[in-house]
Amino acid sequence: MADGSVSPAPPRRYSLPWSVVFLLFFVLGPFGLPLLWKSPRFSRGLKIALTVAVVAYSALLVVTVLTAVHVAMEQMEFARAPSAGAILS
Repeated sequence: MADGSVSPAPPRRYSLPWSVVFLLFFVLGPFGLPLLWKSPRFSRGLKIALTVAVVAYSALLVVTVLTAVHVAMEQMEFARAPSAGAILS
């Protein structure tokens, strides 16, 4: 710059809106919420909406994993149980 002023630094990749949303939903989940709330590029209303969405999404993922583990445990119990026909013969 001719006038001696310093050009602003390019925005960091993790502060770009699309990057923050990607990190929230596909990488960090609720651990990315501080990154969302520190970002100046989101309005307060959008931050609240995204926080609610991330918490709901994370809860849904936890319930889905717990259900899958429960079903797998039931399947393993059925596989280990002796068949009724073998016991009666």
